[in-house]
Formats: sequence, C-alpha cells, structure tokens
Amino acid sequence: MTTPGTGRIVLLNGASSSGKSSVARALLPLLADPWFFVPVDAIGAMRSAVHTRVLDETEVSEMLRRTRLGYHRAVAALASAGNHVIMDYPLSEQWRVTDLLTTLAGYDVTLVEVRCSAEELERRERVRGDRPLGLARSQTMVYAHGEFDIAVDTTDTGADECARMIVQGLDATAGPKAFDRLRQRLVPDGRT
Repeated sequence: MTTPGTGRIVLLNGASSSGKSSVARALLPLLADPWFFVPVDAIGAMRSAVHTRVLDETEVSEMLRRTRLGYHRAVAALASAGNHVIMDYPLSEQWRVTDLLTTLAGYDVTLVEVRCSAEELERRERVRGDRPLGLARSQTMVYAHGEFDIAVDTTDTGADECARMIVQGLDATAGPKAFDRLRQRLVPDGRT
C-alpha cells in the first residue's frame, strides 16, 4: 500500500553502461510532473576525493556500503516530502534489494529493467574509458531477483524511445508491483 502524499519512484536497474543515465535524462522532459533524477554516481561524487590516509580494501568496501545506504535513505526522504524521483542504480548485491524493500516500504516504486547485450556493454565500457573493462559482465546479480514492472533493451533502441516506453508503462501496471512481489517473497513475515 502506498503512503498518501508521497512521491513516486522509478528505479532504473541495469548493469553498468546499460544506458540507465541516458534513459533517465530522456525521461525527464516526458513526465508531466516535476521529477528529480538522482543517480547513485551523483551521491558518490559528493564524497571527498582527497583523504589524509589511504583506505584499505575493507574500509573502502564499508565506505561504499554506507554511501549506498545513505542513497537509499536520501531517495526515501525526497519521496516522503512528495517529490517524484528517478533512481539510476544497479541492484548488483542482494543486500541492496533487501534494504530498499525496507527503506521504500509504503512508496510507489516502479522497477524498470534496463537491459543491453553483453557485447554492446563491453563496447560501451571501452568507449567510456571510465569503468573497468568487464564491470558490467561481473554484475551478475543485477537481474537475479527476477522481478520488474517494465523492461527496455538499449542494445539497438535509443534512450528517447526507451523513455517513451517507460512513460507508457508507468500507469499500466495492474496488480502488485515488482517491489511488492519481492517484499512478499523476501520478507515473508511482513517486517519491513
């Protein structure tokens, strides 16, 4: 059940370089109401880049986890004030899904799978040059949860067309949405 007065959330889930950011930017001018585009990379970019000491692998991992937990809560805070939010976020670890199910309980979340062929992902990684080669292929958990409300494939379809498909599907979802189905499956006792 959605909490009255809260904003809607569109979560674009896909592997690195699948086109999530491009699709999100293409969505903004198509949506009737004002929406925030809040990519997880923007939250990470707010963190200081210069440190007085070098972090070890465990500290880096914990810092990234805290950043992502904060991202979940920042999106919830924006939506709780009545803002609509587009998330650009790979569900590449099970704890991310579990925490989002808890943090976004009561929100209208539309889960959009942004797909792309492995060959095209690798080509984009090489062209971008700002991601480790093979990152997208390593994100095997991204689609493992098996639920979505809308799916688009950016392999041969441009961001503008994918955005139009998403807008058409936003209000077409009948019955429980993907997050509700995941919550029933992964949080069987109803605790969120």
